Amino acid sequence: MDSIYQGDTGVELLVDCGRDIAGAVGPVLRVRAPSGAVRVFPGSLVEKDGVTRHIRYVTRAGDLDEAGVYRIQAALTLGDWTGVGRTARLAVRARFS
Repeated sequence: MDSIYQGDTGVELLVDCGRDIAGAVGPVLRVRAPSGAVRVFPGSLVEKDGVTRHIRYVTRAGDLDEAGVYRIQAALTLGDWTGVGRTARLAVRARFS
């Protein structure tokens, strides 16, 4: 798929945390919709090439209900550290655009 459209479901969001996060607990994606509404998507840890550094979530009905730019931050707890990663952006186009 070349573009993501408003209302799409089954879109894989795969966020690279930039370091090994094996053993992390509570992985989620914090998402700010174009309107400013904040949602939390439950994530799962993903191993690629022998390293666990990604959080994955697959969108469901209602997740991408607005056109515009979504801002996404990975959030988790790893050992004594709890926090968020850098902000990623996801452009969602209006239908028929």
